[in-house]
Amino acid sequence: MISPSTRTANFHYAIRNLVSAAEAQERAGGSIIYLNIGDPQAYGFRPPAHIVEAVARALRDSFTGYAHSAGLRAARNAVAAYATSLGSPTTPEQVLITSGASEAADLVLTALVNDGDEVLLPAPGYPIYPAILNKLGAIARNYTLNSAGQWQPDIEEIDSLITKRTRALVLINPNNPTGSIIPDETTKQILEVAARHQLLVIADEVYRELCFEEPPASASVLAQEMDVPLITLESLSKTHLVPGWRVGWMRYTHERQMRDLTEAIGRLASGRLCSPTPAQYAVEPALEGSREFQRVFLSELKSRRDFCVERVRKNESLSCEIPAAAFYLMIKAEKLGERTDEGFVLDLLKKTGVLVVHGSGFGVDPHLGYFRMVYLADEATLGEVFSRIDQFMATA
Repeated sequence: MISPSTRTANFHYAIRNLVSAAEAQERAGGSIIYLNIGDPQAYGFRPPAHIVEAVARALRDSFTGYAHSAGLRAARNAVAAYATSLGSPTTPEQVLITSGASEAADLVLTALVNDGDEVLLPAPGYPIYPAILNKLGAIARNYTLNSAGQWQPDIEEIDSLITKRTRALVLINPNNPTGSIIPDETTKQILEVAARHQLLVIADEVYRELCFEEPPASASVLAQEMDVPLITLESLSKTHLVPGWRVGWMRYTHERQMRDLTEAIGRLASGRLCSPTPAQYAVEPALEGSREFQRVFLSELKSRRDFCVERVRKNESLSCEIPAAAFYLMIKAEKLGERTDEGFVLDLLKKTGVLVVHGSGFGVDPHLGYFRMVYLADEATLGEVFSRIDQFMATA
């Protein structure tokens, strides 16, 4: 028997880990409503024609060879121009195109941490970060987002968690899984803490363009007047409805303070040759083209969000904060009994065929009763989901 490496033992990704149970239920004849993963195309949303045509043209014209390991020059130019337009002056040399923001996170953390090093993560937060750290033998230290206050961080808690082994702080704004937004003033305070302790800030801004009201300023803009090294992670996956294309990037702010790190990231990137070349041709038209499709998408999302929040509030056993961005709802269930949140979610799946993700998969205490659902489905499907959840809660 060939055994796996020990580093894989603690690699967990909750968003997909429950799918095997759902698929087994389907094979046994069950019908499953998948609300576990944020894939707009799975729910009928389509990417804008101008970026589809750009990639199709690249394929037709045989632009399918290797790209530079940092990405196509046109793509990096477009990202640099986009960042500069936000108020964060950026050159193409400060941009690296990746296979989605998840690969960007993996490259940054692999280049940064050694065994036993610590990285501060928001809880709730995106589970790829602790998964990568576990793989690398580093330690995830969670700072709490307060559910009673629109999922906001406590600056004093963040400061108290920093030790001599802390290397970086991850900021996810807007947040996945809660859809909450950290106000600019709070972000500035977090950046000040990072600057004082000489930490790298990794700013995950994948959902910044999917806000229902005013989006937060990019952390790279707020960091302009501060002495803090910062790497911003962004992607076309959700903003342009192409998660399967795997197009993302990182961009550097105050690069002079992390030149050795960015060189190490570049070496790692060269080892995987390049991110898929044809999809990179979408970056320039995506960032420079029309965003009308995005306004339509956000209007649809807001309607579905409001519908879901109303249904949650009609059930006395459920509660939630109103998300300000993205397409996720973090719901608290009051009737856990002796179960953990994962046990609750598995029971919900078994008895109703509704697949959601347990809150502890995002770093929340498993006994608090949170679960995340995706509200990308149409209103009729969401109505059916809540009817099943209501019935389940009545007998829980």
